[in-house]
Amino acid sequence: MRRGWKMALSGGLRCCRRVLSWVPVLVIVLVVLWSYYAYVFELCLVIYLIFYHAIFVFFTWTYWKSIFTLPQQPNQKFHLSYTDKERYENEERPEVQKQMLVDMAKKLPVYTRTGSGGQFIQRQLERQLSKYLRKAKSYMFSN
Repeated sequence: MRRGWKMALSGGLRCCRRVLSWVPVLVIVLVVLWSYYAYVFELCLVIYLIFYHAIFVFFTWTYWKSIFTLPQQPNQKFHLSYTDKERYENEERPEVQKQMLVDMAKKLPVYTRTGSGGQFIQRQLERQLSKYLRKAKSYMFSN
């Protein structure tokens, strides 16, 4: 008897959560519909209407895709191995944990490109940033 009550309660909570998860979507849809009304029926300027409809179509399409696309699981090569996960969880110092993640990430097939198409090297940026910070720190403390 008690088990049926708990299952009914969890089913009700699941239903409430499903309904309440749509509240932010409805708020955004209402704001977009209000802006559509304001631009199309109140302003009615041809130049505004052309630009607004182009942006409106792109926004609606991307919002629709983001709401109704199911979440995907990352590929297995992006998961930590059991031993790496254990080492990470057993380490207590955050700086060592961060270094472990950086070392593991270097093995992944992810590359960042610059605007001109060249490969972005994070270490070079970190060196330049540390040089800049050292200069800024020495300037601040010299005055």
